[in-house]
Amino acid sequence: MTLKTKLYTVSLLLHGLLLSLGIIFRAELGLWLIGVEILLVVSMLTFLWLIRKSLQPLEYIKIFSTMLKEKDFTSRFSSLNQPDLDGLIEQFNIMLDRLHKERLSISERKHVFEKLMAESPIGVVLLDYNNNISDCNQSSKRLLENAIEQPSDSVEIPFTFKRLSQFFELDKIAFNQQQLITTDEGQRLKIGHYRFRDRGFERSFFLIQELTQDILKSQKDAYEKLIRLMSHEVNNTIASTNSLLESCLFFKDELSVANQKDFEKAINVVIDRSAGLNQFMQGYANIVKLPQPIKSDFNLSQLIENLAILYYSQCHKKGIVLETVLEKDLRVVADPHLIEQVLVNIIKNAIEAIDANKEAKREERILLILEQKANTIRFEIKDSGCGISDELKHQLFTPFFTTKAMGQGVGLMLIDEILNAHKFPYKLANNISDDGACFRISFR
Repeated sequence: MTLKTKLYTVSLLLHGLLLSLGIIFRAELGLWLIGVEILLVVSMLTFLWLIRKSLQPLEYIKIFSTMLKEKDFTSRFSSLNQPDLDGLIEQFNIMLDRLHKERLSISERKHVFEKLMAESPIGVVLLDYNNNISDCNQSSKRLLENAIEQPSDSVEIPFTFKRLSQFFELDKIAFNQQQLITTDEGQRLKIGHYRFRDRGFERSFFLIQELTQDILKSQKDAYEKLIRLMSHEVNNTIASTNSLLESCLFFKDELSVANQKDFEKAINVVIDRSAGLNQFMQGYANIVKLPQPIKSDFNLSQLIENLAILYYSQCHKKGIVLETVLEKDLRVVADPHLIEQVLVNIIKNAIEAIDANKEAKREERILLILEQKANTIRFEIKDSGCGISDELKHQLFTPFFTTKAMGQGVGLMLIDEILNAHKFPYKLANNISDDGACFRISFR
């Protein structure tokens, strides 16, 4: 029962009681009974009017509460020319006006924030209070989807925080800290962890920035300058040294017969070592002199088949089974000579990986797969070699990094340069179910 109903009930009962008493004592009252009845009617009407007026602020509070629930901040209360009630109405109107302005301000800021999220090249991943992903922009999807092999055209969030943590260890990035991560595709991502307060509670968010091209350009500029300087100095030195050494050979006849053979052998050893040093430097110089791709339409299936025939004999001698699963007549638009150089390096790396991990009782194999996947031609080379350790995974495409005793760290650099020049995505990772590694290239 509401307060209004209670007051009306009490008023009616009170006046009903007085009216009953007047009727009971009507003989004693005589004509005064008519005056008493008129007085009771006036009193009751006055009571009802006072109750309605006194409860009017509560009615406005009820209406105000309804407007708040319905988020109707545009309506306003009209003045009633009653000082006490008009003061309350004025306060309600001030509150509604402030709420309306605040709502507009929040809406405008939200629109700006959503626009920044949509257009920003930096990926943004927002977490809720339970560390589940509540929102992310298109840049974060683009940067992260390929890395976790979960592409999606859906507007829904295509990954979970747990899954991202498996690939990027987001849960180990401390608050207000940044971490540089290298993906299996050679992407360099800078991921920062930050927090903000939402309704009194802290929420986390991650900013993801791709630094691949910036880092590659910086590294390339540095090592190109170094290689050019070293190549210039070494080539000039070797040319003059070899010229002097060859001139020295003309003086062997002036030596005794017993010393001539040793003298000639020593000079030739030095000349051979100089030639080896020149060839060593030429490997680095080839990276700097790598030409721009001259693209043409060619049969990729035939190219891979020819390479398989070329390396079949070498694999057979090493006890390696070389298998091919190739779709016929798949064509791509690229530089055939540079792509061939990439494939040769990958096959050589696969053979060397097996040699480093060869077991007598196990059949070693290399599998070449070429297939059409929607609008993409995908090439994979799988080996049963030593695979990639966690320590090496993030260093594979670092300039001049090598695990080979006589290696130069040029092979993967060359692959990276050529594929990036063609804008062909690639990935180097361990096989999921078997030993060894898999190199995948997507020709688009």
